[in-house]
Amino acid sequence: MISVKDQIKAMNSTLAGRKNAKEDATHLIRDEKDQAQQVLTVQDRKALYLLKCENCEYVIQGKPVKIFIENCKNIVIKIEDKVITGMVDIWKSENISLEFERSVSVFQLDNIKTIAIRLPTHEHFGSMVWTGVDDISLHFGDQTHNLSYSQLQTRHPDLRPEMDQFKTTFIEGLPRTEAVVRLENGYPATRSEEASFRELERKKDEVLRGQSEQDD
Repeated sequence: MISVKDQIKAMNSTLAGRKNAKEDATHLIRDEKDQAQQVLTVQDRKALYLLKCENCEYVIQGKPVKIFIENCKNIVIKIEDKVITGMVDIWKSENISLEFERSVSVFQLDNIKTIAIRLPTHEHFGSMVWTGVDDISLHFGDQTHNLSYSQLQTRHPDLRPEMDQFKTTFIEGLPRTEAVVRLENGYPATRSEEASFRELERKKDEVLRGQSEQDD
C-alpha cells in the first residue's frame, strides 16, 4: 500500500504544475494522429507530455519523472518502468487507456470522458483526485471497479463539475470515494484524512510542549 506521505510527496511535486510541464518535458509529443504502437524511451527524471494526440498507442520505457496528458483522444499507453514521482496528470481528454507495471502514488484527472487504468493490484494504487470524469474503470488483475461523476451527481445534484473534487483510495481492498478538502499545506484530503492529520498535529504539539516544559 502506498503511504499518505508518498501521496503528499507526489502532489507537492506538482507545485510548478501544468504551467511549466511543456517546457520541462524531454518528450513533448504533439499533434500525432493514427500512429501504430510506438516504443518511446524517456530520459530518466524528465517528464513525458502528450498534447492533442489521437488514435495512438505507445509503450513507454525509461523512468519519466511525471506523465502529463492533455486534450488527447483514443490513446493507449503502457508504462514499463516506474514514474519517479508517482504522479500522472490527465485533463480534457477522451478514451484513454493506461497500463502500469509499477505503483502510482497519485492520479489527477479533470474533465475526461472514459478512462481505463490498469495496475497489478490495488496495493499499487495510491489515490486518485478527480472531477468531471465520466466512466472510470480501475483494473487490478481480474478485479474491476467503475466510477463516474454523473453517478455522484445523481446522489448530489448540487455538485459543480468544474469545481468539486473527489478523492478515491482503497481501504482493505475496496474503493472509497469522498469529497476533497484542502489541508493547510494544500494537500487534497478527505474529511477522515483531515481529522487524522489534525490529530497527528495535536500529538506533535503535545510532545513539543512536554519537551519545552522539561527544558524549563
